[in-house]
Amino acid sequence: MKAFVFMFFTLLMASSLAQLKISVNPLNPLKEESFNVIFEITTDSEDEPMVSFDPVGVEVLGRSQEVSLSTTIINGRFSSTRKIKLIYEMVSERERLARITNIKVEVGGQTLKHAPVQIKILSKRKEPRNIFLQAEVSKTEAFIGEGIDVKYYLYSRAPIIQTEFKAFPKLNGFIKRFHKVNETEEAVEYEGMVYRRSLKYSARVYPEKIGSVYIDPLRLNIQYAGSSSSPFGSFGLAFNRFKSKGVASTKIEIKVLPLPTEGIPNNFMGLVGDHEFRFVNTKSKYVVNEAIEAKLEVVGPGALEKMEAPSVYKDDALEQFDTKSEFFEVGTNSGRKVFDYTYLARANVTIAEREIKMAYFDPDDKSYKEKTLVVPGLIIGGGGEQVIDPLVRTQRDENVENKPISKKVADITYGIVAPLFTEEWKSIPMNWHKWVTGALFIVIIIQLLELLISASGFRRSKSDVDEVIKSLKKRGLTYSSLTNLLYMLNDKPDVTSVKQIIKESGLTQNEKDYFIELVMNLENKNFSDGKEKAKKVRFKASAFKSLRKEFKNAGL
Repeated sequence: MKAFVFMFFTLLMASSLAQLKISVNPLNPLKEESFNVIFEITTDSEDEPMVSFDPVGVEVLGRSQEVSLSTTIINGRFSSTRKIKLIYEMVSERERLARITNIKVEVGGQTLKHAPVQIKILSKRKEPRNIFLQAEVSKTEAFIGEGIDVKYYLYSRAPIIQTEFKAFPKLNGFIKRFHKVNETEEAVEYEGMVYRRSLKYSARVYPEKIGSVYIDPLRLNIQYAGSSSSPFGSFGLAFNRFKSKGVASTKIEIKVLPLPTEGIPNNFMGLVGDHEFRFVNTKSKYVVNEAIEAKLEVVGPGALEKMEAPSVYKDDALEQFDTKSEFFEVGTNSGRKVFDYTYLARANVTIAEREIKMAYFDPDDKSYKEKTLVVPGLIIGGGGEQVIDPLVRTQRDENVENKPISKKVADITYGIVAPLFTEEWKSIPMNWHKWVTGALFIVIIIQLLELLISASGFRRSKSDVDEVIKSLKKRGLTYSSLTNLLYMLNDKPDVTSVKQIIKESGLTQNEKDYFIELVMNLENKNFSDGKEKAKKVRFKASAFKSLRKEFKNAGL
């Protein structure tokens, strides 16, 4: 009798350690939408199970596996079991009654069989959702630094009375640009049903790390009228039947790919997508100790927030100040970054025009591409020295022995300097050249005095300031006249930027923004290459009245 009981429990334990369960999720899937058939196998064997079956009316897309281990103590003895979940992803192209037949699992020397599983494939949901929130992305696979558009839509078949934001998406792992949304409703068809859809939240994001990052949910509390199933009727007719509901979008995985390491150019700017580069400086000739201002504009779909200013001018005769930058959004999927360069000319020099290669990564072609940026040359003079041509300066700096500079090269001079005559003039009879030299020297001294007076911020009288403002109003605004007027406010020798003068004035913030925008518009009008149409410039009397008060406070 005892032997019989022992054998009974032994068989019972053995049978309990080899089990098979099959489930379908969702229970009634839709056609053309994937679903999972889950084989749950419990065994004490360490062997991998061998599964076989015949799918009828469905297609197997792939398989994944999950394993968990549990340990129990029976009569003082440890027993370990493994629970293996084999998840088969399947899909059916049309509405039908699909089946999984001839199911057999071999594991640990045992063969487990299961009855056929029937799966009812539906053409549409039995009970369509009345209200739901959904995140929609422009792509689920992107390169690091590539822009992705994210939009959170609220779909509803019932009249929405009130919407309350419960939790905003954090979007960790991305550079983020949030957009102001227009919540105007529109009628759309979704899952075979007509819904009212409104945009609740929108952003453009740029992944910052390789691997998987997630678009996390937006959560809302919704108050709606529960008396109507139509998205178009019964508005305001059933206020005593209001209902509340919390909704949240589903988390979306974004697969982030690394940029190729092969063929990466040295001048890669870190930008992904096609970009335009434009360089502008106000003029090409300067005198020593004059401020040189230049501007680099970059427009495109990349993460311009992280782009650093490239070097444009390199010369010992130029003292460079900190480069300032400003970022502006251009629409919802592009941006514009402007770098303001400021230099101070310290000596006579001629800097030749040069080309800079600017590289970016094209995600469509999966390759690096380059664009050429032309940096105009500069001529700086008026420092009391001869302005040396770059070829002469190179020969001089290299200090090549026994290799004299040719007379033709040595005679080349540039800039606003007095003519320097060679020894050949001494062989010309008569002394008329001395008088010519003296006259030219006097003219140059007068011109230099005028330049120094202008550069030192010469103070005008009250009537002069009034006349300038009246002239701007009557004859129209120009870049040179406006900047000359604003420079009159500057009493700090280390401030050379017109924008900085405006920012440090006592004007209100709105007035500062007006004058900065006015200077930029006039600058683009004067110095643009014609591709970009300048904005219309308007004389704002109240702003100039406040500017006049600034001059009065400054004693002008």
